[in-house]
Amino acid sequence: MATYKFKFQKVLDYRKSIEEQKKLVLSKSLKKYFDEKKALESLYSSLYKSNEILQQQAINGTTIAELRNIHEEQEFYREGIKQKNIEVAKAEEELKRSRNDLIKAMKNKKILEKLNEIQYDQFLYNEKQKFEKQIDELTAFKYSKK
Repeated sequence: MATYKFKFQKVLDYRKSIEEQKKLVLSKSLKKYFDEKKALESLYSSLYKSNEILQQQAINGTTIAELRNIHEEQEFYREGIKQKNIEVAKAEEELKRSRNDLIKAMKNKKILEKLNEIQYDQFLYNEKQKFEKQIDELTAFKYSKK
C-alpha cells in the first residue's frame, strides 16, 4: 500500500504556527486588559477611601489645608480614572482585534485540515479500489486457467 502525503502540508504547518502566534497575542492582550481593569478598580478603591477620609475629617473637624489636600488627592484619582478608562477601552479594542485575528487564523487552518481529510479519504478509497481490482484480476486469472 502506498503512503499518503498531503500536498499542502507545509501550508498547513504554517497556518498552525500562525494560529499559535495569534493565541499568544490573544493571551497577552487578555492579560493587559485584566491588568488595566485591575488598575482601574484600584483607582476607584483609592478614590472611595479618600472620600471616606474626607467625610471623617469633615465630621471630626480639621483645617482647610488638610481638606484641600484631600480634595487635590481626589482630583488626582479622578484624572487617573479618566486616563485608565481610556487605556481600558484601548485594551478592550486590542483584545477584540486579537480575538478576531485568532478566529480568522483558526478558520484558515480548519479549511486546510478539512481538505487534508477529504484528500485522505479519497486516497483510501483509491487504494481500496486498486486492491479490489488486483483481487478481481487474480480471481479472473485463476478461473481463466481452469
